[in-house]
Amino acid sequence: MTTLNTRYAVFRAYKQLLRIQKETFKGDTFAIREAKRETYEKFLNNKDEIDINKIQEYINQANEVASILQKNIAQVIIEKDPLEYRFKIQLHKNHELGDNESIKKLEK
Repeated sequence: MTTLNTRYAVFRAYKQLLRIQKETFKGDTFAIREAKRETYEKFLNNKDEIDINKIQEYINQANEVASILQKNIAQVIIEKDPLEYRFKIQLHKNHELGDNESIKKLEK
């Protein structure tokens, strides 16, 4: 991987992570701000890395985090009715919805 390709891959992973954070935490400015801050810190801490294998490892880790955020994290909004609280889960088209068969197999 050339230096230019590596820089592009890092930039793409960073931008993808920020985009997915905005989508996942839509409407929650605190969560978006903190996720963005954490992402910026992690990328900044590794900005001087020159080992291509380490850089690729960091890119893969960023892509895995983005995938987990996109497929497995859902926002829950609490709606208060006069007599009770209701929880509304905001799912996106990319969320994984399983049938729990794999979990049932583990319990046996």
